[in-house]
Formats: sequence, structure tokens, C-alpha cells
Amino acid sequence: MKKIFFILILLLAMIVNSNAQEKAKVVVNGLRICEFYSREQMYEALGGTPDKIEAEIEDQGSFWFYYGKDVFYWRYNGLDAYKDGINNHCFGGCRLCTDRYVVFDSIRVGDPVSKLKTVPGMTKDHPRKYKDGKEVDGGYVEWYQSEELRRGGIGVIFHYDELTKIINRIHIYVLFL
Repeated sequence: MKKIFFILILLLAMIVNSNAQEKAKVVVNGLRICEFYSREQMYEALGGTPDKIEAEIEDQGSFWFYYGKDVFYWRYNGLDAYKDGINNHCFGGCRLCTDRYVVFDSIRVGDPVSKLKTVPGMTKDHPRKYKDGKEVDGGYVEWYQSEELRRGGIGVIFHYDELTKIINRIHIYVLFL
């Protein structure tokens, strides 16, 4: 269910908000979110052929590239989704769980969350919240390029361990209004 919701968010965001996407500058291993790349460019930047490629049934022409625990989303924006196979797809987001990939040329899973202060842009901390002794939300820092792009660009969420303040997961996805 979460995967379908994530796909719908990405699809709607790419359609509705192309102007804001052009302005946002989020880069993972040299690949810019919302830009088009060939299969060779993707493989070179991400470290070779993925462990698994899964076609997205609900969004024809979209693919999930799995590199161990790390997952990358690619979407084809053409009339014939399978015309070029998986060539020339738009980099639509990722979930990073290992230190294999770098965001903004400096931040990785395993870095202290305080390192985000070195990245140009704005951040908002969402510390963990508890209700009746159970965790209900939080434990992440939201990064955005500017207030203008906060709800109309690309979302970058750095999840962290509350005790150690170490980043343990990074989610990057396209936002919509």
C-alpha cells in the first residue's frame, strides 16, 4: 500500500509541478532528480547493473532499481513507455539505507544529522513524538531548497536515530501542491 501511495505521489508531482522541479537541485551520486538519463548513465552513477529491476504495473514505463537495500525510481515520460526499454528515463526519487550513495555531494547514511547545516537550503527538524508510550511520528529532518519550493518541489527527508543523531535513511521524492 505504501508503495502504491509513493508511486501516486511521484506521478502526480511530475505532471502537476514541472516548473518547480526544474528549479530544484537535488543530486544523488551525480544524478539530478527530475532529469533524464540513459541506462548507461544510470548504471555508471549507481555502481553497475542493479541487483533487481522491477517494472511498475500501476505506472507503465516506470521502474524500481534495487541495489541491495537502496531503491531508485525511474519514470519514462513518453507516449510509448516501452519504446526505448529502460533508456531515457526520468530520475524520480530514491530510498537510501546504506552509505553507498552521496546526496548533495557530501551527505550519506551514517553521517551525523548536524552535517546538514553545511548544505545550502533550509531544514526543519521533526523530533520523535510519542503518544501513550508509543512512537507516532518524527525522527527526521526535512530539507528544502527555499520556502517557495518547500511544498512544490522535491522532498528530501533525512531520518535519524534520536539517541545518536546519526542519519539512518534518506528519502527523496517529488512533491505536489
